[in-house]
Amino acid sequence: MATTLTPSYPQFVFVFAAVLLADRKHRICMLRNVAGGEHAARLSLSRDYVLSFAGRLPVAEVRV
Repeated sequence: MATTLTPSYPQFVFVFAAVLLADRKHRICMLRNVAGGEHAARLSLSRDYVLSFAGRLPVAEVRV
C-alpha cells in the first residue's frame, strides 16, 4: 500500500479574470494558478495582467 503525503499547508487553484496589460483590445481571459494563498497567486501574475478574483478551488489529490 502506498503512502499519500499531505503537504503541511493547503494548496488551492485560484481563478482570475484577467486583461493583459500589453493587449490593446482589452480582451478578458481566465487564468488559473496553484498557490497557497490569494496574495501569492496574484504576485505571480500581476506584473503582466490586471486581475479580478473569480474563485478558489481545492487542489485534488492524485491517488495511485
